[in-house]
Amino acid sequence: MEQVTVYRWNTRNGTGVLSRSDGSLAWFHLSCVAQPDVLALREGDTVDAEIEDVPQGEYTSRAVSVQRHVP
Repeated sequence: MEQVTVYRWNTRNGTGVLSRSDGSLAWFHLSCVAQPDVLALREGDTVDAEIEDVPQGEYTSRAVSVQRHVP
């Protein structure tokens, strides 16, 4: 898991983009977001994500698990 930032989140189509610490972007889908966090996510939130380096559309990686970061 790594801490990343929600760069974009579109609840209508259920997709979003995460900004990683190295500046790269990772795509994610609603289905990989922890259930209680789906409606709570906002752009700019810090989240914990498991990201695999598998291309997804225009992005070089995609998240397989996303949940709100609890300090």
